[in-house]
Amino acid sequence: MCERVSTGIKTSTITFDKRSASRRALRVDLISGTALAVLLGATGSVFGQDEDAVVDLLPIVIQDRLMFTGSVDGYLAPATETGITAGVPLSEVPQSISVVTSGELEARRPRQVEDAIKYVPGINPSTWGTDDRFDQFSIRGFDIGSNSLYRDGLPQKVLGFNGFTTDPYMVERIDVLRGPAGVLYGSNDAGGMVNLVTKRPVFEHLGEARVGYGSNNTFEGAFDWSNVVNEARTVAVRVTGLYRNGETEIEDSENDRAFLAGSLTWAPTDDTSLTLLAHLQKDELTPINFYPIAGEDYDTAWGSLPDDYSRKQSDYNHFDTEQASLGWELTHGFGDGFTFNQKFRYAAQSTDYGQLDYSYADQSGLHYYAFRNDEDARSIGFGNNLEWKTSHALGENSFIAGADLQHNRYDVTQYLDYSLYDVSWNDPNLDFPVSDPATSTSTRNTYLETGLFFQDHMKFDFGSTLTFGLRQSWFETEVEDLKSDSRQSQFNSALTGMIGVTHQFENGLIPYASYTEGFVQNFGKTIDGNALDPSKSKQWEAGLRYEFPSGDLMVSAAAFDLRKTNVKDYDLNDPTFSSFTQAGEVRSRGIELEARGRITENLQGVLAYTYLDTEITKSSDPAKIGNENAMAPPHQFAAWLDYDVSDLVEGLSVGAGVRFNSSAYSTQYNLRETPSYAIADASLRYEIDQFEVYLGVTNLFDEEYYGVCYDSYGCTDGERRRISLSISTKF
Repeated sequence: MCERVSTGIKTSTITFDKRSASRRALRVDLISGTALAVLLGATGSVFGQDEDAVVDLLPIVIQDRLMFTGSVDGYLAPATETGITAGVPLSEVPQSISVVTSGELEARRPRQVEDAIKYVPGINPSTWGTDDRFDQFSIRGFDIGSNSLYRDGLPQKVLGFNGFTTDPYMVERIDVLRGPAGVLYGSNDAGGMVNLVTKRPVFEHLGEARVGYGSNNTFEGAFDWSNVVNEARTVAVRVTGLYRNGETEIEDSENDRAFLAGSLTWAPTDDTSLTLLAHLQKDELTPINFYPIAGEDYDTAWGSLPDDYSRKQSDYNHFDTEQASLGWELTHGFGDGFTFNQKFRYAAQSTDYGQLDYSYADQSGLHYYAFRNDEDARSIGFGNNLEWKTSHALGENSFIAGADLQHNRYDVTQYLDYSLYDVSWNDPNLDFPVSDPATSTSTRNTYLETGLFFQDHMKFDFGSTLTFGLRQSWFETEVEDLKSDSRQSQFNSALTGMIGVTHQFENGLIPYASYTEGFVQNFGKTIDGNALDPSKSKQWEAGLRYEFPSGDLMVSAAAFDLRKTNVKDYDLNDPTFSSFTQAGEVRSRGIELEARGRITENLQGVLAYTYLDTEITKSSDPAKIGNENAMAPPHQFAAWLDYDVSDLVEGLSVGAGVRFNSSAYSTQYNLRETPSYAIADASLRYEIDQFEVYLGVTNLFDEEYYGVCYDSYGCTDGERRRISLSISTKF
């Protein structure tokens, strides 16, 4: 029995089997937000009406995209395209993956991306303490945060001190894929990658505005608006903006941000859509602040520092950036199962970074030096793939072949002469003038990477999936000395593969196993003058998921053996420290446990535990062999629960979380541990009519802890208690 399905947005013909919903209806069920309620309510009416029943549907290509990019009303995303380019339910990804949904982002309202992912297993957030220059974190024992970020599937890595930082208010969700991901994403370090999915237009009205005030005299205002803008309902736009003016707990600091992001989606047919994405952003932030610890970094007989010295900084310190990006996403279906996808983004950032940096302490006092970097960075990401979906006797198959390119260039003029500024033990203050040092270097760094890849995802009717893929990459780095007009370059290539299987039993258990590979380039030469080979990473992983019948809760467990080989080390036979060896190998084994989603009708959240056993198994430096890897705490626990107490007070919900990190070494020499710590967070939301009052507190009990303590140098503080109060309205 077929029924004509008409829509106020577009007109399509959908076939429903009254015994079971079609695959397209199942896809519709995954759409979130208001569109979901409309679609489900309308679909339910179809089965009880005559052949003239009507259902409002989005264009089919938009339906598919919403599963992977749209908002999620809850803590469990139904599907992802981060692990498998074709886009699949989370249960079909044969590798550990977690999604921080829009529901979780709204409940916790993190200030940085590293805060947004701090309840994800395998993540050690804020590895360098309170440091607003860019997001930093480790994944599965590898401190790679600055080089593992992607946005909308395209690289967004740090270039010099250009972090291309994205505010969490600008994103709809954050996908965290753990383990090597070379086949899909090219050069990427061993621990994994984090994909930020930008907010984009929705084909319905959306409007929000909020103002807030918080700790350290911080004011913030933001808005988010989207709607259809033409009579044919084929064009929708979205505009998102934020303004923040404030400080951190560091004296005379800055915590200022302003961004404006706009996007437009044109969907003229069920098979075609084009989305344009652009944004402008300006930041004035505060750099990292190291300081020495009594009895560890200086002899207490020399003197002492006041209790608040860790919050002191020079007026010279600043980290000011301006960035812009422009790109598009194009999808077109040709019929017969063929779909072409293209992504492009151009991004630019200028950075003015100056700091009076702590150097060392001795009997005469503390010694500082000044430096300043003027940097300009340009980044281009471009990817194309052709997808072919077919059916076969045993199920369905999705084959994707693609080519991509990333081109990065950043120019750095550094002012540095190591002139020392002395601070006396008798008067430990930083209130003195600091001048720019003399120009030391001026360089241009260029990186070009191209790749060809394929990935095949076979789904069988008996519940199993098989995914495999291969990539060939070519990459080249060139470093130019603009003062001497000299240059050096290096070309490498790498072949990476992956294979994984999953199986879904009728009782909801989903075991999986996979092998994945990755690579990063090592720039430099051996003592014999040979170019270094890339570092390789490889991982074996086995896991078990259980998806509850409601579809709102998933629990998972994963065990993995992850190794990074060809690790670059200084050659100790070279007294100039300009040559390297590749004898290094780091092994990371561990277990991750996660529960994510709705636990009861009123309770939802995420619970995560990570056990890591890291070891440096090979090194040219005997002092490292057998040690733990840096910034890899053996035990981590995180839990965030969100409880709806509307039964007691209508419109009220409360959230509470706790995170624990065991102690971890700061370097591969294992000379100093950063002590363990436990931090609590909380939130309260109260909705009345079209308004919402939000109160959020991070580090609820104002715990004093170190972000990192570096060998024979000093420590940085973790972030202290931060309170924010805001009022928002829907319009």
